[in-house]
Amino acid sequence: MNKIKKNSILKKVALFACLLLCQQGYVYSNESTPAAPENAGERQVNQQLTLEEKIYGLSLFWKEVSYNFAYFDQVAELDWDATYIRYLAQIHNTKNNFEYYRLMSRLAAELKDGMTWVKIPAELIKQYVDFPAIKLAEAEGKAIVVSVEDSLKEQLPVGSIILAVDGELVLDKLKRDVFPYISSSTEHIKLDKAIQGSYTDGYGLLAGAPASRMDIQFLHPDGQVKNVSVERNMTGREINWHASQAYTRREVDKQESISFRQLENGISYISINNFYDDEIVDKFKMQVAKIRQAKGLILDLRANGGGNTMIAEEILKYLTFHNLTGAKSKMRVHNATYKAWGKYGEQYAWAKKYESYFLDQAWSEVQPDVLVADDVPRNEKIVVPTAILIGRETSGAAEDFLLYADGADHLFTIGEPTFGSTGQPLMLDLPGGGSASICTKRDTYADGRDFVGYGIVPDIQVARSIDYYMTDVDKGLKAALDYLHNEFKQGLSPEKKLVNLN
Repeated sequence: MNKIKKNSILKKVALFACLLLCQQGYVYSNESTPAAPENAGERQVNQQLTLEEKIYGLSLFWKEVSYNFAYFDQVAELDWDATYIRYLAQIHNTKNNFEYYRLMSRLAAELKDGMTWVKIPAELIKQYVDFPAIKLAEAEGKAIVVSVEDSLKEQLPVGSIILAVDGELVLDKLKRDVFPYISSSTEHIKLDKAIQGSYTDGYGLLAGAPASRMDIQFLHPDGQVKNVSVERNMTGREINWHASQAYTRREVDKQESISFRQLENGISYISINNFYDDEIVDKFKMQVAKIRQAKGLILDLRANGGGNTMIAEEILKYLTFHNLTGAKSKMRVHNATYKAWGKYGEQYAWAKKYESYFLDQAWSEVQPDVLVADDVPRNEKIVVPTAILIGRETSGAAEDFLLYADGADHLFTIGEPTFGSTGQPLMLDLPGGGSASICTKRDTYADGRDFVGYGIVPDIQVARSIDYYMTDVDKGLKAALDYLHNEFKQGLSPEKKLVNLN
């Protein structure tokens, strides 16, 4: 964290906040100084926040981030205290609760962390934001139309590529209106979220004021550039959606917690789409006898958004003969007296060991958990060449699974970098009914390598193509089959990873 001299900065902040209040006609004696609002998070969203409440919400978030945020080094260019002062001035100009919360969400996004965000109250989103009945997805860096209201399917066919919105090129609009409001640890997830949009968080390429019209320029699947004008009127309506059969099938498949099928040449395929279903382990065990007959295994975690890491561990125990090491964690530590002593670390030898507290760089480390392979009998193991399919939606406990799997040579990852954000959130209630989350725990590989901020990078990268949404072509699955076939030809032992396919 870039550290400003605290005494000086806090005096300036206090003075600045007072000036803002005085400009609004507020003058306080000692007796009338406002306390923190009671039950601030329960305040009705249709009641406009006072300037004091807005400043309180901003200050609460700034304070808790200052003490607890785990990734300041990944935003080394950010001066957090100076940023706080800058937002104080901007909050003074917000006209309503929605503008205030939009600004707060922008502040949180400056920390570039997927678990550190400000949530705008749902009622404000409904009041100020809507979308046309169009669903987009990202592939090859482009905004792909994957589903539309049935009445639009001729005007804007699925498979079209959005080129511009209201005369502004897609990337320019994203940079100006969307990226600044997305809390994301990774650039690939930020792009994915920006194009797809979020109906609950009120941002996206197509987001705008309810009932407003927008002009879309797009590349038609037939190669022609065309235009269509649509209304942002999706909220509150029953919509008949039109999509490709491939997209519809994949969306339906994601709803299944676990599925199994036998592929060619003695390869078993199993997809596990979450780790929160309490029955996942039992469902997996039901397939063990079949999978144990396989020469190779494809484990698909591309749609797995996480859940309970203990469930992930129980499944992984079947896939290894050896103990595996999980994530190492650390979190910041504040000790008021140590911080006071640490100020004199440069002057006195005895105070040197406390200097990290003064610099807000004191940490407590938690050693990695060890997955004990012998918890599963050897005659129930499935230790064969295994390709694990991963992607942008692989997150949370699924990433924990991959951190363990990194220590097993026969487990090979294929696909896209993962979500790249995990940790322990500190939840806050904010004035006006919103909330905030701050990531307080830093997780890494056992050897200290970071994956938050980058994603877990697969051994073989296979970028998602436009065909993924329009056809049954699955380049990731094909790459997994090619890898396993190649390994069979090489005749490598089950616990020897094939490092180079070339």
